[in-house]
Amino acid sequence: MDIIPGSKVDIVLDFDWLNEKIDVRRAVVYDLNDKRIVTSQTAPPAGSYNVGKKVKITYLLMGKDGWVRYGINGRLIRIVPDYRLSGSETAQAIEIIPEPGREFFNLRLFYRLQPPLDCGLTLFLKKEKMNILNISLGGVKFTHSKDYPIVPKSRLNLTLQIDEQNYDIEAEAMRVSSVSGRMRRELEAVAVKFLNLDKKTQDLLSIKIKEIERKMLYKEAYAED
Repeated sequence: MDIIPGSKVDIVLDFDWLNEKIDVRRAVVYDLNDKRIVTSQTAPPAGSYNVGKKVKITYLLMGKDGWVRYGINGRLIRIVPDYRLSGSETAQAIEIIPEPGREFFNLRLFYRLQPPLDCGLTLFLKKEKMNILNISLGGVKFTHSKDYPIVPKSRLNLTLQIDEQNYDIEAEAMRVSSVSGRMRRELEAVAVKFLNLDKKTQDLLSIKIKEIERKMLYKEAYAED
């Protein structure tokens, strides 16, 4: 494994794709092998309600282009009240059963941006341009015609255009809701989760989101009264 006893990690105890909320807590690795990982109790502490649930242990590694965060999926199986550290010293700990392998993970997945028009981000579904309501590294929410309704859990083949370059993305519809205003009879709001966003595309989207955010903040700061 990439982590060893003493490694600092961020443990994702809960992530809600529907509402794009994430619960991340810090911990230190005490012991590990292929069958279990023991860490310190998280800060803030995990509770008994977390036992039995899926979690993700994330950590940073230095790559050729800088720091990269990876994640190991697992299940929190118990909270140990008196894990022995050395001699008579004990501490509260949590025990996690890991799944094989690791995956790229970005904690900014859940930051949502409401992009302005003509910002260099365009979304297409079946070659038809969609109106982006908000977008993050984890997914996008857009309006769609009710004439061809989208069903939650369905797979969609999207094309995301970043500064006139097209990137094909597979996505899963997570939630379909109504829109307000005069277009509520014609349109529905669809929130989707990206399924196969590779690191290169994710990095480009991250850079673009930061660029748009920076321009919006500058415009707001220097807007005329």
